[in-house]
Amino acid sequence: MSVVSLVVHAALGMWLGSIVFFSFVAAPALFDELGEDRAGDAVNVVFPRYYSFGIWLGAAVLVVWALGPSVVGAPEPPLIADAGVVAAFLANLYARYQLIPKMEAAGSEAFARYHKQSVGLNLVALVGLAAAFAVLHL
Repeated sequence: MSVVSLVVHAALGMWLGSIVFFSFVAAPALFDELGEDRAGDAVNVVFPRYYSFGIWLGAAVLVVWALGPSVVGAPEPPLIADAGVVAAFLANLYARYQLIPKMEAAGSEAFARYHKQSVGLNLVALVGLAAAFAVLHL
């Protein structure tokens, strides 16, 4: 495996793993243990770093894919993989720089409405990354 492939696969794996862990382990445990209000506050503390983490990993993958063919002769990614990563990257960008400021301004009383949006954005990222990961490993 080339260094370029290693960077791409490691970034996609960490990003996908972080989404799965946060969505199916950490967030449900917080909501079960702390209740909606306190868990919402805890999740809101994590969200900026969580989405920034995805943005950095997505940027790494997209930069490698953009430069790879011309710089190191790496193959271009399949269209499905590219589209999945772009969708996940854009979902994270929107969540971090549009949704989170709205959540912070609205306070905890609007958490439920914005939480539904964050779940939808997480689903977009999860499906996009899972598709990319699957296509790259076929």
